[in-house]
Amino acid sequence: MNELDLPGVAVVKLNEESHFAVKKLLAADDLTGDYLVYDPLSYEKDQKDDWLLDIKLYSEEFRADLVSLQMEELLVEPSSAMRKTMKLYAKFLDNKDRKAKLRRIGRTYQAPLQFHIDIMAVLCGLNGGSAQDVLIAVLSKGLDKDSNDALMSIEKFGNIEAFWQLVQKYTGYVTAEERPLSDLAAHILVTALSQTIPNALKGLERFVSEPCKAYCYQLIHEWQRGDGNDDLVEICRHVEHELRLADRFDKTEIKVLLKSDTFPAIDESILKRFFNEIGENVIKIDAVIEVVENRRTSAWYGLTANYFESLYYIAKMQEFYLAHIEGFHVVEPVQVWKLYTNDVYYMDSYYRHFHYEFGIMLKSPHALLEDGLKKCSEVVERLYGEWFLKELTSTWTTAIASDLDSLGYVSEINEQRRFYNSYVSPNVSKGTRVFVVISDALRYEVAAELSEALGHNTKGKATLEAVQSVFPSVTKFGMAALLPGKEVSVNDKMEVFVHGKPTASTAQRGMILNTANSDSVAVTYKDLLQMRQQERRDLIAGKDIIYIYHNTIDAIGDKPNTESKVFEACGTAIDELTAIVKIIVNDLSGVNIFITADHGFLYTYKPLEESQKISRQTFSGEVYELGRRYALVSPETTANYLLPVKTERTLGGVPMKGFAPQDTVRIKVQGGGENYVHGGISLQEMVVPVIVYKGMRTGYKKYVEVQNPGLSLISESRKVSNLMFSLDFLQKQAIGDKIQPCNYTLHFTDDVGNPISDFQTVIADRTSANASERVFRVRFTLKQMAFNRNKIYRLVIANETDVPEEVEFRIDIAFADDFGFDL
Repeated sequence: MNELDLPGVAVVKLNEESHFAVKKLLAADDLTGDYLVYDPLSYEKDQKDDWLLDIKLYSEEFRADLVSLQMEELLVEPSSAMRKTMKLYAKFLDNKDRKAKLRRIGRTYQAPLQFHIDIMAVLCGLNGGSAQDVLIAVLSKGLDKDSNDALMSIEKFGNIEAFWQLVQKYTGYVTAEERPLSDLAAHILVTALSQTIPNALKGLERFVSEPCKAYCYQLIHEWQRGDGNDDLVEICRHVEHELRLADRFDKTEIKVLLKSDTFPAIDESILKRFFNEIGENVIKIDAVIEVVENRRTSAWYGLTANYFESLYYIAKMQEFYLAHIEGFHVVEPVQVWKLYTNDVYYMDSYYRHFHYEFGIMLKSPHALLEDGLKKCSEVVERLYGEWFLKELTSTWTTAIASDLDSLGYVSEINEQRRFYNSYVSPNVSKGTRVFVVISDALRYEVAAELSEALGHNTKGKATLEAVQSVFPSVTKFGMAALLPGKEVSVNDKMEVFVHGKPTASTAQRGMILNTANSDSVAVTYKDLLQMRQQERRDLIAGKDIIYIYHNTIDAIGDKPNTESKVFEACGTAIDELTAIVKIIVNDLSGVNIFITADHGFLYTYKPLEESQKISRQTFSGEVYELGRRYALVSPETTANYLLPVKTERTLGGVPMKGFAPQDTVRIKVQGGGENYVHGGISLQEMVVPVIVYKGMRTGYKKYVEVQNPGLSLISESRKVSNLMFSLDFLQKQAIGDKIQPCNYTLHFTDDVGNPISDFQTVIADRTSANASERVFRVRFTLKQMAFNRNKIYRLVIANETDVPEEVEFRIDIAFADDFGFDL
């Protein structure tokens, strides 16, 4: 100090006896001069003894010691409390890289708590954050203290006492040297669980901190929905095992368990009980549907999603069964046809969706749930194969037997062989271009789902119709039936011709199309997909009729080694056909699109019994072609147990007739693959869908934009007085043609937009016209923090497309921070 030479500045050095004199000098004798006061003394314990405190408070302070320089560099408030905190981290601050990471967080520090947290965050590999982030980071590194990198780093370069005080402050967990991290994990998880199901934890009170329930719940809630939740799953499994939580959950009522999603074992307990009941033929439809809808928005749903969805479709099949328990007592073929195309096809859809989910489960089975679901699948097979298919097919074959024998087709029902004249020609005659997409084995119920998807995901309008397939309902005859021309024949190799021209390949079908209209072209889906945009436009330039051939379902189902994946292929086909429509509308300016098929299919998962198979020896006479579901034979050939089908086709000038099995019976032929079949006369095989799609753009007279259903708060109160509370929301519109399902996320924020609650999800997918059936009750948990009753807080209702809606709330909750932080 003696060497300082500051022009115009007087240097004053304080000592223990000079305070009054300096006070008098600066406060009375010289009120305009500039002074540098050197103060080597400290009054951290009692500042009232500092005579110059008021002058220090309005003066600029400078310190040149290492701690002071570090405080200035890191934007730390130069207070005695912060200086004391800085001294705890000399080892941390001695490393340039660590100090640089702390500086990059970009925070200013006025109180010790956030500084402690950010030091720990850096040592855990985080870019700053909250106490919650630090706790998650430490636990994510494992429950063994000796191998937990984050905890060892805090102990070596930070302050382990600060970490445990942080833990106690926020979670209520009191550490002891010998206690493992698994105790901390159990404490946080069980405390979080107690927030939602407090009455199911008798005997586990030692793991619960009443004042910290909201904080622990929020920590687990956000961890579950973050990127590192795989670590949390392992921790949950460890705690479940150590505390035998699965046994506890098994004894807890399901309606209580539905309030929580803290542990994966909760979902497993729910599923086990339903599977056991279904295995005993007890299916509680309403309870199952309510449970599945509840769990779809839960944190661990993804771990057992296939099991929950399988459960859902079992309930839907049982619901269908009870609605039609008396069978399908209809006599007229047209009435049976209408019954199927308007309503009954849903059972095929439920069965398909069940086995899609069941198939995914088989690839990665769950040890606790696998056997239960497999037993349930037996109930599914009885409902579908032994009741539904048997009852429906018997009704249908009885109704159509006479027509098939005398006509070869069912009267008064639109025929597939008239497709070109009924759908294509009328549009072309009006001067409009027509796109026809033919998807091999696109079954009616799959097309119904596709039609719905097109309505929700595109700007056009899709209408589903149906025509009856030709007999036999196989690819070569069905594809020929969709071409122009009435004269269909076969040669001695059973190859199909239209007006004497072959129809096996896309090129050959294109030639037949050109015969009827020279401005026609045929192309495969795969070729169209690989073309560039301009190549597609060049392909259809000047064309009136474009046939596009798609083959995903039949390509999988017709192969013995892949037929079990046919339902998976149905989902793929829906996605691919939706993509085709978008290409036609967006790239090729298509407006008139027809999506149809050559035939449907019949599929049952359960292997057939011998009584469901008919031997070739049944036929007495010449057999030209034999499939599992049909036979083409000479006119004099007879066959027991089969229905005769008249056919106008000829073989070398010799008339030919057909036979079809009744029920779901198969004819024995060489080769594998008997579960996926077609060619017969069941409704699943014969009902050929025709989706009439009208592409529309903004500005068209009938254009309707796809909309979300909307979600509005209907609870009247706008005041919250508890950390946990529930609100009611209404899905404004029922899901329909242009009203698509939508996921809404709901949470509360403070006046500057920071989240102050958990995030909840509402899946708005309800189709009921009754508004009371579109009401959702949602439970929220606020963060454990201080709330200002005079401030405005907001409920945010958001989805991926619309502008978020905000509803103002007042929050009046008494809160006191009783937890110290003594460093």
